[in-house]
Amino acid sequence: MKKLTLKDMTESEQREVKTELDRARISHGRPLTNAEQNKVKDGAIERIMAAREKIAKATRAERKANRVQPTGTTFSWTASISTRPHR
Repeated sequence: MKKLTLKDMTESEQREVKTELDRARISHGRPLTNAEQNKVKDGAIERIMAAREKIAKATRAERKANRVQPTGTTFSWTASISTRPHR
C-alpha cells in the first residue's frame, strides 16, 4: 500500500494528524522544527494506514467467508421436465 497523503485522508483522519501535531507542539513547549513535524506526521499517517489495512483485511476475510460454497450436486434438466406428454 502506498503512503497516504493528507489529501487522500478523510476529514476525521486529517483532524487526527493535526491534533497529534498540536499535542507534540504543546508537550515541547515551543514551535516544532520541520523535522519534528515530519516525524510526528509520519507516525500518525503510519497508524492510520495500519488501521485502514486492518479494516480492509477484515472485510476481505468476511467476503471470502460469505462466498457461495460449491455443492456436490449438478443441475439436472430432467427434473424440471414433466413426464406426462404435452396435450
